[in-house]
Amino acid sequence: MKHVVLIISILFFSCHEKPNTIPQNFNEKVVDFVIENANNKFIELPNLYDSLSKKIVTKEENEKLILVQILKKKGFKVTNWGRGNHPLGPRIVVLNLKKDNCECEVQKIFYANETDEIYATTERIKCKNL
Repeated sequence: MKHVVLIISILFFSCHEKPNTIPQNFNEKVVDFVIENANNKFIELPNLYDSLSKKIVTKEENEKLILVQILKKKGFKVTNWGRGNHPLGPRIVVLNLKKDNCECEVQKIFYANETDEIYATTERIKCKNL
């Protein structure tokens, strides 16, 4: 009887399939929310980056936007990008991405302090249905 209980226990625990769920982080949840609602309004995430930036990257291929990387993992493709000046900071990088009938815009904004030597960096995202 003891062996039967042991064998049944082993079979139960070895055959029990555990769900393979990877918890989403906050940034992924925000991106999902923006895609699902697609109301063409920006949501800005000021605390995406752990530290202040001492320089602004001048080549697009070296620029990594956290929200763009999340969208790419979801199957979005970059359709356009650009950079320029922003009224509240020295630089802004803008990428447009598209998947099916959803188009998203991600902006990375470099806000300058009084000395223009250190920049607070944020990203914001908005999506719309086409």
